[in-house]
Amino acid sequence: MYEVYEDESIPLQIRRLMVFDEICKLAKKDPDEIIHLSKFTQLSLGVMYLKDFKKFIAFGGVFEYAQTPEEVIEQRIRIFPNDEPVKCALTVNLKQFTRPASTPIQLVWYWNKYVKNRMHAYVDYREEVFFE
Repeated sequence: MYEVYEDESIPLQIRRLMVFDEICKLAKKDPDEIIHLSKFTQLSLGVMYLKDFKKFIAFGGVFEYAQTPEEVIEQRIRIFPNDEPVKCALTVNLKQFTRPASTPIQLVWYWNKYVKNRMHAYVDYREEVFFE
């Protein structure tokens, strides 16, 4: 079924729904745990099924860059290699991408809304929309 996700004759939103539907089925089998489709998607997307609320939540990794030792401390990095001060760091924090959703369709809807409004900055600090 993974080849179907790459089939460009199927509209993008339908392919996204297929991905979310598959990961939601896996999450429902293992409630209260973050489920990833593969080990390669662990930083980009994970879904958790909350058994008590009977809802799905999508999570993803957000990269944070610290340039000064003060920013490193703000990121709560506790382990320093060889007891040396860290001058810069790149950390990945797991962030909730969506509100709790009852169905995979709702989850895709919330995820699309999050991605549409997501901004990122380049090195020269020009902000551009992540997806048009």
